[in-house]
Amino acid sequence: MSRDRSSCSARMENGRGKTDFSDFVAIHKSQLEISGVPETFWHSIYNKLENQLFDAGQRFMLTYLEEEDAKNEGDKTGGGDSGEAETATEAVPPKLRVVVSDEEGIDASNEDSIYLIDHAWTYRFIEARMQLQQVPGLLSRMMNLMGITQTEGQDRDECINKVLAESWKYSRTYSMNAQGLKAEDRQPMWYILDEFGSRIRHDDTPSCRLVPFFYIPEQIAYSLLFPLQDLEYGDDVTVDYAFPLQDPLLRQVRLLPWQPNDLTHISPEQPEPDLDYMTRVCNNTNPEVGESPVLRDVTGKLKVYSDHKQTLANLHHPQFEFVDKEEDADVLFLESSFRDFRKLSNETHQYVNQFPGEKLIVTKDMLALTSRESGKHQSGASCCPKWLPVTYDLWNNLPQFVSYFQQQQKKGALNIWICKPFNLARGLDTTVTNNLNQIIRQTETDIPKVACEYLTDPVLFVRDGIGPVKFDIRYVVMFTSVKPLKVYAYKIFWLRFANKPFSLDNLDDYNKHFTVMNYATEEPGENFFQMLWHEFPGHFNKQNPDFDWDEVEASIHDMIREFFQAAVSKPPPRGITHCPWSRAVYALDIMLKWDTDDTGKKVMQPVLLECNFMPDCERACWHRKEFFDDIFSTLFLGDIKDRPVKELC
Repeated sequence: MSRDRSSCSARMENGRGKTDFSDFVAIHKSQLEISGVPETFWHSIYNKLENQLFDAGQRFMLTYLEEEDAKNEGDKTGGGDSGEAETATEAVPPKLRVVVSDEEGIDASNEDSIYLIDHAWTYRFIEARMQLQQVPGLLSRMMNLMGITQTEGQDRDECINKVLAESWKYSRTYSMNAQGLKAEDRQPMWYILDEFGSRIRHDDTPSCRLVPFFYIPEQIAYSLLFPLQDLEYGDDVTVDYAFPLQDPLLRQVRLLPWQPNDLTHISPEQPEPDLDYMTRVCNNTNPEVGESPVLRDVTGKLKVYSDHKQTLANLHHPQFEFVDKEEDADVLFLESSFRDFRKLSNETHQYVNQFPGEKLIVTKDMLALTSRESGKHQSGASCCPKWLPVTYDLWNNLPQFVSYFQQQQKKGALNIWICKPFNLARGLDTTVTNNLNQIIRQTETDIPKVACEYLTDPVLFVRDGIGPVKFDIRYVVMFTSVKPLKVYAYKIFWLRFANKPFSLDNLDDYNKHFTVMNYATEEPGENFFQMLWHEFPGHFNKQNPDFDWDEVEASIHDMIREFFQAAVSKPPPRGITHCPWSRAVYALDIMLKWDTDDTGKKVMQPVLLECNFMPDCERACWHRKEFFDDIFSTLFLGDIKDRPVKELC
């Protein structure tokens, strides 16, 4: 949000936050180098930050665009907004540009030719609506900055919707990647430059660079503007909005928020990655298994080495005992990544709770690629089994996604998507949107994402006092063999519920569209709700008298079986590798949606949301104290007698 200059100045005057130049370089060097800021400017940046010197206004000015340029600029304001965003008034693009006002011009080699640009608003998207509602003056400032006017009859919420939609033409991003930061703190921050910085326009051959800079002593982000060439009086100050992309098609796609274009001529088919890419991404090392692999004797006690706190605290099975060194163990049950599968084969013959190539199912981009093996008999761009939403890898296949989105838009589809990081859980950095600009801008962060078609007709659960809400189901699945395929499902499942009634408005409302409440950035609140697995079937059958939970669960088990069959259907690196020493436990998050079968009959279709390696098992242990005993008995002893475990294949 807007900076309090007086408080910043006071801190400087009191000596807090003061550093010398060598300290400044020591803590900011890597940031400056990664951003490509020439070393020539570093001392000037230090001086201007220490003295809070914002001198861009002395060298540049705002001026009106020429009439023809203004018209062209106005023609570029479309860009894919749809749905609720259109209920507010259309934005009128501010017809201003930034030019050099210094009659002597700007010398690109001068060490002082770098300028601090302030940020008008800094936010995470999950908090954006709340800030616009609660921070005094923020909504009106953003409306003025974006050229949005409130017309008669429009309420505050409509204006907020429009600001949120338009913000993707103004927002920029940075991330905090310091060592030791939690995943929550490494999520991308979005920011909008002040009224001056927001008028700096795009050019394919820019005159300047503009990069974010986080000033660590004050814990405040700014942007740094510096010239790429000498500038004369009246020259335009421009930057490349698509930097550093060079590929013409990718640049065209990245610039769509400002330069709308029809890309439906591009095939929406996602090309299959080559073998080198699959090997590199999946770390699919062949353990070189012989005809008669040496396996551990499981009749006596098995020694377990683990770095997983929940396992250490909750495994009490009499046939397992913990040891302090990996080399002394029969079983390695690791939270950290294991890679040396060949050593297992050639030397240690230890069991390990990971499979070579399991990234094929535990990262969302690879999960979609793997799952599509079950849908290859279908035609069309999606080529997905019914239990997988249409999913696009935005990191590698953004043009194909944009084409598909625009084709769906022309058909009048709802076109609502959920964007998820490849390898984060708990809903972190996940957004639901029908705004193409927003989805495109997500690709500018350093966290690669997939876009999945949002389930617009989910099976809902009626909560007392609240109404019908979204819910999902977590199944623990044990995977013990590729050849032959052996998969087990834990009979005890876990339920998660949204806190507000489901509807397709306010797509940024976390409590309406997400079910992971015990990890939310805010406290779960008084609406946080849990239900035990044995209580659920009765309530489910009562609310859905035409359906029986046992039959629905059988279809879920069928889906899990198909998923793992797809995961092993191809040889490495496109399939999980056979390794006799590998055993693994995963958590599969599943929702139900309304669909029809081949006869037109209404059915509940299970949908796979994600598959998690080494999931948080705190709730599992709370529901059943023998949880880890059940898991270890199944994985390493092959014994499911009297255990709440079902063999699926």
